[in-house]
Amino acid sequence: MPQHRLPHFTSVFGAIALLVASSSCASPTANSTRTWKFAPRDLDYPVYIADPRRSTFGIVSLTTSDSEIEGAGNSRNLVRIGARYGILRWGDPDERKGTVQLDGEVGFLGQFDRDNSTDNIGWDGIYGAFLSWRALEQLAFQIGVKHDSSHVGDEFIESTGRQRINYTREEFVAGISYGFARYWRTYAEYAWAYDIRNEDIMERGRVQGGLEFQSGPVFESSTARLFGALDVSSFEENDWDANVNVQAGFAWPGDGKGSVWRVGVEYYDGRVNMGEFFQEDERYFGFGAWLDL
Repeated sequence: MPQHRLPHFTSVFGAIALLVASSSCASPTANSTRTWKFAPRDLDYPVYIADPRRSTFGIVSLTTSDSEIEGAGNSRNLVRIGARYGILRWGDPDERKGTVQLDGEVGFLGQFDRDNSTDNIGWDGIYGAFLSWRALEQLAFQIGVKHDSSHVGDEFIESTGRQRINYTREEFVAGISYGFARYWRTYAEYAWAYDIRNEDIMERGRVQGGLEFQSGPVFESSTARLFGALDVSSFEENDWDANVNVQAGFAWPGDGKGSVWRVGVEYYDGRVNMGEFFQEDERYFGFGAWLDL
Protein backbone atom coordinates (compact mmCIF):
# COMPACT_ATOMS: atom_id res chain seq x y z
CA MET A 1 0.00 0.00 0.00
CA PRO A 2 1.41 3.42 -0.87
CA GLN A 3 2.70 5.25 2.18
CA HIS A 4 0.43 8.27 1.74
CA ARG A 5 -2.69 6.16 2.33
CA LEU A 6 -1.90 5.00 5.86
CA PRO A 7 -2.40 8.34 7.67
CA HIS A 8 -6.01 8.45 6.46
CA PHE A 9 -7.00 5.41 8.50
CA THR A 10 -4.82 6.16 11.51
CA SER A 11 -6.20 9.69 11.86
CA VAL A 12 -9.80 8.52 11.50
CA PHE A 13 -9.38 5.68 14.00
CA GLY A 14 -7.73 8.15 16.39
CA ALA A 15 -10.65 10.55 16.06
CA ILE A 16 -13.15 7.77 16.78
CA ALA A 17 -11.23 6.69 19.87
CA LEU A 18 -11.06 10.30 21.07
CA LEU A 19 -14.81 10.75 20.67
CA VAL A 20 -15.54 7.61 22.68
CA ALA A 21 -13.06 8.54 25.40
CA SER A 22 -14.38 12.08 25.67
CA SER A 23 -17.87 10.82 26.49
CA SER A 24 -16.55 9.50 29.81
CA CYS A 25 -15.65 13.04 30.84
CA ALA A 26 -19.26 14.24 30.75
CA SER A 27 -20.73 15.19 34.11
CA PRO A 28 -23.08 12.39 35.19
CA THR A 29 -26.46 13.11 36.73
CA ALA A 30 -27.19 12.19 40.33
CA ASN A 31 -28.84 8.93 39.37
CA SER A 32 -26.45 8.07 36.53
CA THR A 33 -24.90 4.62 36.43
CA ARG A 34 -22.91 5.13 33.25
CA THR A 35 -20.13 2.60 32.86
CA TRP A 36 -17.84 1.12 30.24
CA LYS A 37 -18.81 -2.25 28.80
CA PHE A 38 -16.23 -4.22 26.85
CA ALA A 39 -17.39 -6.38 23.91
CA PRO A 40 -21.17 -5.82 24.13
CA ARG A 41 -23.01 -8.62 22.36
CA ASP A 42 -25.69 -6.43 20.77
CA LEU A 43 -25.33 -3.37 18.55
CA ASP A 44 -26.64 0.11 19.26
CA TYR A 45 -26.78 0.68 15.49
CA PRO A 46 -28.39 -2.42 13.91
CA VAL A 47 -27.04 -3.97 10.71
CA TYR A 48 -29.09 -3.69 7.53
CA ILE A 49 -30.78 -7.07 7.03
CA ALA A 50 -31.09 -6.92 3.24
CA ASP A 51 -27.80 -5.15 2.56
CA PRO A 52 -26.25 -7.47 -0.07
CA ARG A 53 -22.76 -6.46 1.04
CA ARG A 54 -23.15 -6.70 4.80
CA SER A 55 -20.76 -8.77 6.85
CA THR A 56 -22.52 -11.87 8.18
CA PHE A 57 -22.30 -15.65 7.99
CA GLY A 58 -24.49 -16.96 5.19
CA ILE A 59 -24.86 -18.92 2.00
CA VAL A 60 -27.35 -18.38 -0.81
CA SER A 61 -27.95 -20.90 -3.59
CA LEU A 62 -28.85 -18.61 -6.45
CA THR A 63 -29.76 -18.69 -10.11
CA THR A 64 -29.15 -15.67 -12.31
CA SER A 65 -31.68 -14.73 -14.94
CA ASP A 66 -29.69 -11.86 -16.39
CA SER A 67 -25.94 -11.63 -15.68
CA GLU A 68 -23.38 -9.69 -17.70
CA ILE A 69 -20.36 -11.50 -16.22
CA GLU A 70 -18.92 -13.09 -19.35
CA GLY A 71 -17.77 -16.67 -18.83
CA ALA A 72 -19.68 -17.25 -15.58
CA GLY A 73 -22.42 -19.85 -15.17
CA ASN A 74 -25.94 -19.06 -14.05
CA SER A 75 -26.01 -21.37 -11.01
CA ARG A 76 -23.86 -20.09 -8.15
CA ASN A 77 -23.29 -20.09 -4.42
CA LEU A 78 -23.09 -16.68 -2.78
CA VAL A 79 -21.00 -16.93 0.40
CA ARG A 80 -20.76 -14.33 3.15
CA ILE A 81 -18.39 -14.67 6.11
CA GLY A 82 -17.93 -12.10 8.86
CA ALA A 83 -19.71 -9.90 11.37
CA ARG A 84 -20.27 -6.43 12.77
CA TYR A 85 -19.30 -6.69 16.44
CA GLY A 86 -19.29 -4.45 19.50
CA ILE A 87 -15.92 -3.36 20.89
CA LEU A 88 -16.72 -0.85 23.61
CA ARG A 89 -19.88 0.85 24.95
CA TRP A 90 -20.29 3.80 27.31
CA GLY A 91 -23.66 4.36 28.97
CA ASP A 92 -26.23 3.23 31.48
CA PRO A 93 -26.47 -0.59 31.27
CA ASP A 94 -30.19 -0.41 32.13
CA GLU A 95 -31.03 2.17 29.45
CA ARG A 96 -31.09 1.61 25.69
CA LYS A 97 -30.68 5.29 24.93
CA GLY A 98 -27.92 7.83 25.31
CA THR A 99 -25.23 5.20 24.80
CA VAL A 100 -22.13 5.56 22.67
CA GLN A 101 -20.58 2.45 21.15
CA LEU A 102 -17.50 1.60 19.11
CA ASP A 103 -18.00 -1.27 16.63
CA GLY A 104 -15.74 -3.17 14.26
CA GLU A 105 -16.53 -5.06 11.08
CA VAL A 106 -14.74 -7.76 9.11
CA GLY A 107 -16.29 -9.52 6.14
CA PHE A 108 -15.82 -11.69 3.05
CA LEU A 109 -18.23 -11.72 0.10
CA GLY A 110 -17.72 -14.12 -2.78
CA GLN A 111 -19.46 -16.03 -5.55
CA PHE A 112 -18.70 -19.63 -6.56
CA ASP A 113 -19.78 -21.01 -9.94
CA ARG A 114 -21.69 -24.30 -9.61
CA ASP A 115 -21.80 -24.65 -13.40
CA ASN A 116 -17.99 -24.70 -13.50
CA SER A 117 -16.77 -26.93 -10.66
CA THR A 118 -17.67 -24.24 -8.07
CA ASP A 119 -14.78 -22.07 -9.26
CA ASN A 120 -14.47 -18.79 -7.42
CA ILE A 121 -15.61 -15.94 -9.69
CA GLY A 122 -14.47 -13.19 -7.35
CA TRP A 123 -14.54 -11.90 -3.81
CA ASP A 124 -14.40 -8.75 -1.71
CA GLY A 125 -12.64 -8.26 1.61
CA ILE A 126 -14.28 -5.66 3.86
CA TYR A 127 -13.33 -4.14 7.20
CA GLY A 128 -14.19 -0.99 9.09
CA ALA A 129 -14.74 0.83 12.38
CA PHE A 130 -17.88 2.72 13.42
CA LEU A 131 -18.97 4.98 16.25
CA SER A 132 -22.68 4.88 17.03
CA TRP A 133 -24.92 6.94 19.28
CA ARG A 134 -28.33 5.66 20.33
CA ALA A 135 -30.09 8.98 20.92
CA LEU A 136 -33.42 7.32 21.75
CA GLU A 137 -34.46 3.70 22.15
CA GLN A 138 -35.48 3.49 18.47
CA LEU A 139 -33.26 6.23 17.00
CA ALA A 140 -29.56 5.73 16.35
CA PHE A 141 -26.79 7.43 14.37
CA GLN A 142 -23.41 6.21 13.18
CA ILE A 143 -20.24 7.54 11.62
CA GLY A 144 -17.25 5.49 10.57
CA VAL A 145 -14.73 4.37 8.00
CA LYS A 146 -14.92 1.35 5.72
CA HIS A 147 -12.43 -0.42 3.46
CA ASP A 148 -13.37 -2.62 0.49
CA SER A 149 -10.76 -4.46 -1.60
CA SER A 150 -12.09 -6.58 -4.46
CA HIS A 151 -10.44 -9.48 -6.31
CA VAL A 152 -11.02 -11.77 -9.28
CA GLY A 153 -10.88 -15.51 -8.55
CA ASP A 154 -7.69 -17.26 -9.73
CA GLU A 155 -9.64 -20.01 -11.49
CA PHE A 156 -11.84 -17.45 -13.23
CA ILE A 157 -8.73 -15.62 -14.46
CA GLU A 158 -7.29 -18.87 -15.83
CA SER A 159 -10.48 -19.84 -17.66
CA THR A 160 -11.45 -16.42 -19.03
CA GLY A 161 -8.25 -14.34 -19.08
CA ARG A 162 -9.96 -11.57 -17.13
CA GLN A 163 -7.56 -9.22 -15.32
CA ARG A 164 -8.06 -7.27 -12.11
CA ILE A 165 -9.02 -3.59 -12.41
CA ASN A 166 -7.71 -2.88 -8.87
CA TYR A 167 -11.06 -1.97 -7.32
CA THR A 168 -10.33 -0.69 -3.80
CA ARG A 169 -12.16 2.05 -1.92
CA GLU A 170 -11.85 3.54 1.55
CA GLU A 171 -14.78 5.68 2.59
CA PHE A 172 -16.31 7.80 5.32
CA VAL A 173 -19.79 6.59 6.31
CA ALA A 174 -22.68 8.36 8.06
CA GLY A 175 -26.04 6.75 8.77
CA ILE A 176 -29.33 7.05 10.64
CA SER A 177 -31.63 4.23 11.80
CA TYR A 178 -35.18 4.69 13.10
CA GLY A 179 -37.57 2.05 14.43
CA PHE A 180 -41.31 2.76 14.36
CA ALA A 181 -44.72 1.10 14.78
CA ARG A 182 -43.12 -1.62 16.95
CA TYR A 183 -42.08 -4.01 14.16
CA TRP A 184 -40.71 -1.64 11.51
CA ARG A 185 -37.38 0.08 10.90
CA THR A 186 -36.03 2.39 8.23
CA TYR A 187 -32.52 3.66 7.61
CA ALA A 188 -30.46 5.88 5.36
CA GLU A 189 -26.71 6.09 4.77
CA TYR A 190 -24.31 8.26 2.81
CA ALA A 191 -20.68 7.38 2.08
CA TRP A 192 -17.88 9.31 0.42
CA ALA A 193 -14.70 7.53 -0.68
CA TYR A 194 -11.66 9.52 0.41
CA ASP A 195 -9.34 7.01 -1.29
CA ILE A 196 -10.08 5.16 -4.54
CA ARG A 197 -7.44 3.02 -6.20
CA ASN A 198 -8.58 3.25 -9.84
CA GLU A 199 -9.48 6.88 -10.43
CA ASP A 200 -10.03 6.34 -14.15
CA ILE A 201 -13.29 4.43 -13.65
CA MET A 202 -14.23 4.76 -9.98
CA GLU A 203 -16.19 7.60 -8.35
CA ARG A 204 -16.55 8.61 -4.72
CA GLY A 205 -20.25 8.86 -3.80
CA ARG A 206 -22.57 6.14 -2.47
CA VAL A 207 -26.07 6.28 -0.95
CA GLN A 208 -28.16 3.56 0.64
CA GLY A 209 -31.55 3.21 2.32
CA GLY A 210 -34.04 0.57 3.28
CA LEU A 211 -37.13 -0.64 5.11
CA GLU A 212 -37.41 -3.68 7.40
CA PHE A 213 -40.18 -5.60 9.13
CA GLN A 214 -39.81 -8.26 11.82
CA SER A 215 -42.87 -9.65 13.59
CA GLY A 216 -43.32 -11.00 17.07
CA PRO A 217 -43.27 -14.80 17.61
CA VAL A 218 -45.64 -16.47 15.15
CA PHE A 219 -46.05 -19.72 17.13
CA GLU A 220 -46.67 -20.12 20.85
CA SER A 221 -44.11 -22.91 21.16
CA SER A 222 -41.39 -21.23 19.10
CA THR A 223 -39.43 -17.98 18.93
CA ALA A 224 -39.69 -17.96 15.12
CA ARG A 225 -40.54 -14.59 13.62
CA LEU A 226 -41.42 -13.46 10.13
CA PHE A 227 -39.13 -10.91 8.53
CA GLY A 228 -38.99 -8.93 5.33
CA ALA A 229 -36.41 -6.38 4.25
CA LEU A 230 -35.77 -4.07 1.30
CA ASP A 231 -32.42 -2.41 0.59
CA VAL A 232 -31.77 0.12 -2.18
CA SER A 233 -28.29 1.42 -2.94
CA SER A 234 -26.76 3.65 -5.57
CA PHE A 235 -23.16 4.48 -6.59
CA GLU A 236 -21.92 7.55 -8.37
CA GLU A 237 -19.63 5.35 -10.48
CA ASN A 238 -22.74 3.64 -11.92
CA ASP A 239 -24.45 6.96 -12.72
CA TRP A 240 -26.57 6.56 -9.55
CA ASP A 241 -28.52 3.60 -10.98
CA ALA A 242 -30.53 1.83 -8.28
CA ASN A 243 -29.55 -1.59 -6.93
CA VAL A 244 -32.43 -3.40 -5.23
CA ASN A 245 -32.18 -6.33 -2.82
CA VAL A 246 -35.10 -8.05 -1.04
CA GLN A 247 -35.02 -10.73 1.66
CA ALA A 248 -37.96 -12.49 3.36
CA GLY A 249 -38.36 -15.53 5.56
CA PHE A 250 -38.18 -16.70 9.16
CA ALA A 251 -35.84 -15.52 11.93
CA TRP A 252 -34.93 -17.15 15.25
CA PRO A 253 -33.12 -15.21 18.00
CA GLY A 254 -30.08 -17.26 19.03
CA ASP A 255 -29.01 -18.28 22.53
CA GLY A 256 -26.39 -15.51 22.55
CA LYS A 257 -27.78 -12.02 23.01
CA GLY A 258 -27.84 -10.19 19.71
CA SER A 259 -27.44 -13.25 17.46
CA VAL A 260 -30.17 -14.22 14.97
CA TRP A 261 -30.63 -17.18 12.62
CA ARG A 262 -32.46 -16.49 9.37
CA VAL A 263 -33.69 -18.66 6.50
CA GLY A 264 -35.52 -17.36 3.47
CA VAL A 265 -35.35 -16.10 -0.08
CA GLU A 266 -33.31 -13.32 -1.65
CA TYR A 267 -33.90 -11.37 -4.86
CA TYR A 268 -31.38 -8.93 -6.30
CA ASP A 269 -31.35 -6.66 -9.33
CA GLY A 270 -28.48 -4.23 -9.92
CA ARG A 271 -24.75 -3.95 -10.36
CA VAL A 272 -22.68 -7.02 -9.47
CA ASN A 273 -21.86 -6.72 -5.78
CA MET A 274 -18.22 -7.74 -6.18
CA GLY A 275 -16.33 -4.52 -6.86
CA GLU A 276 -14.17 -5.97 -9.63
CA PHE A 277 -17.37 -6.51 -11.64
CA PHE A 278 -19.14 -3.25 -10.74
CA GLN A 279 -19.49 -2.27 -14.41
CA GLU A 280 -21.68 -5.33 -15.07
CA ASP A 281 -25.28 -5.90 -13.94
CA GLU A 282 -27.06 -9.05 -12.87
CA ARG A 283 -30.38 -10.28 -11.57
CA TYR A 284 -30.78 -13.37 -9.38
CA PHE A 285 -33.13 -15.26 -7.10
CA GLY A 286 -31.96 -17.63 -4.40
CA PHE A 287 -32.63 -19.53 -1.18
CA GLY A 288 -30.39 -18.76 1.75
CA ALA A 289 -29.50 -19.15 5.41
CA TRP A 290 -27.78 -16.50 7.50
CA LEU A 291 -26.38 -16.16 11.01
CA ASP A 292 -26.10 -12.60 12.33
CA LEU A 293 -23.78 -12.51 15.34
